[in-house]
Amino acid sequence: MHGWLAAKKMNIASLGEFQDMGECKQCNHLLNKFPDDQILIENDEYVSFLNGYIHNKADYNRGTSMDWPTAFSRALQQDVGECIKKLRGGFCGYFYDKRADIVILYTDQSVVKPVYYYMDGDKWMLSDRMDYMVEVLKANQISYDFNPLAAKYMLTYGYMIDDSTFIKQIHRLLPGMYVCIEKGQASLTRYHMIKDEGIDVSETEAVEIIDRAFREAIRREFEKDREYGYRHLVDLSGGLDSRMVSWVAHEMGYTDQVNVTYSRMGYRDEKISKQIAAYLGHEYVFKPLDDVKWMYDIEETTSLNNGSALYSGITGGARMLALLRTEQFGIEHTGMIGDLVVGSLYHDKAFSYGAPVFGKNAYSGMLQYQFDEALLKGYPCQEMFGIYTRGMLGAASSYIIRQNFVETSSPFMDVDFLDATFSVPFDYRNHHHIYMKWIHEKYPKAAEFGWEKWGGVRPKENLIFARKIKTTQRLFIQAACTAFHIQNKDNMNPLDYWYDKNRDLQKFYEEFYKNGINTQILDEELRKDISMMFQTGNVTDKGMALTVLAMIKKYF
Repeated sequence: MHGWLAAKKMNIASLGEFQDMGECKQCNHLLNKFPDDQILIENDEYVSFLNGYIHNKADYNRGTSMDWPTAFSRALQQDVGECIKKLRGGFCGYFYDKRADIVILYTDQSVVKPVYYYMDGDKWMLSDRMDYMVEVLKANQISYDFNPLAAKYMLTYGYMIDDSTFIKQIHRLLPGMYVCIEKGQASLTRYHMIKDEGIDVSETEAVEIIDRAFREAIRREFEKDREYGYRHLVDLSGGLDSRMVSWVAHEMGYTDQVNVTYSRMGYRDEKISKQIAAYLGHEYVFKPLDDVKWMYDIEETTSLNNGSALYSGITGGARMLALLRTEQFGIEHTGMIGDLVVGSLYHDKAFSYGAPVFGKNAYSGMLQYQFDEALLKGYPCQEMFGIYTRGMLGAASSYIIRQNFVETSSPFMDVDFLDATFSVPFDYRNHHHIYMKWIHEKYPKAAEFGWEKWGGVRPKENLIFARKIKTTQRLFIQAACTAFHIQNKDNMNPLDYWYDKNRDLQKFYEEFYKNGINTQILDEELRKDISMMFQTGNVTDKGMALTVLAMIKKYF
């Protein structure tokens, strides 16, 4: 497992070799893909650490004789918020002022790089790995408590929607935020929030805004690979998001791509992605998921993703990366959250721009919990609440796993692309209108391949009627399957179908459940809820229940 941990007044020797910087100590097991971007400075005044990759290092030392690490660290000293606000890339880090005894922990605007913190009096601990933090707590004989709120988030949303973890005393730093820890108190500051305010532009101007910002985001990502001599690892499916990443990058000259796909064998994701990769002349790797071996990886996955989301969310992604020679790649380029950004998360404008509410974007509606509405006040509207929680904290949680093999990025999560795209009027984004117009006007050949979401119909507005016919056919088949108790395989990952056909997997799930459900850590209400979800829910519901039990087994 790759990661890092820093702590003050705590013994971290159990993690292996560490750097002793007085009261502050640090252990590094870094992936180290981009070593010249990383920072670790320690002197009499401060400790400055940054992990990840940076696109605009020159903005900090331009016109000075200082190197990048020193220039950035000095800028942090002068104005933390402004310094991090102009930083571009996927990063997290901290700055410890030894003389003032203050530590500042930060993460990037889209939380590409996760980070967590713990504090107790004059002790603190920072890390990107929960496993490391729990190991240090145990080694220092410090007690910690199960967080039932995290379990309730997992049993409904399938991911955390605030800074919660399964341990009450450990918190995750949310996107676009930094925390200042001083004298046992944590002060949180938001230094960036996406602007969700449509401006008055024509559709033609909107296409130009999107295209210009997207190409710049692509340039940043793929140039970082080139800077270090890496090949380009690019996800590809039957959807639009990863297609546009691969396609636009290819048109911009980044042609040394290896496209990777994983889905049910023979499904549209495999067929369409193969056609696109062949047309572009890219190397192509496909991993079928039908063997369902990844569905057994409950403990491994929850460990790798810090219990941040439903264990099965990444499906076969981790096993795919484990099979590759990932030393030849720097970044895994994904289309993460593109559909939510260039399209629209909700199709009702008043609802999207209205006050945030709970209950949307949940994986399961079996349980109804009441959550603290103060959480909602941190977001200007429902759309932003959905983008930050469902998108960055939910879908993008797979990045935490992937970062054990490669760094990760998506041009759709680029901070400047996000601000540019959300300046496009909602009515343009609604129902993928501007998305398809952008493709049609700028990359028309990319629209000649089917769209998985439309049942294989090409993503063109003049084919919407054909898409409606296809959708009606799919709904009819789904209804027939339900009526005759037949599992519908018309899905990239037909979990219920695979589960019902595999008695060994059923036994594994049942055994895992039986071994965990009677733990004394659970109160009777949660035990009853988990039991009900596992016994009566579908495979996704069962997976959510088992994710909670896996976290309890691991840490308690």
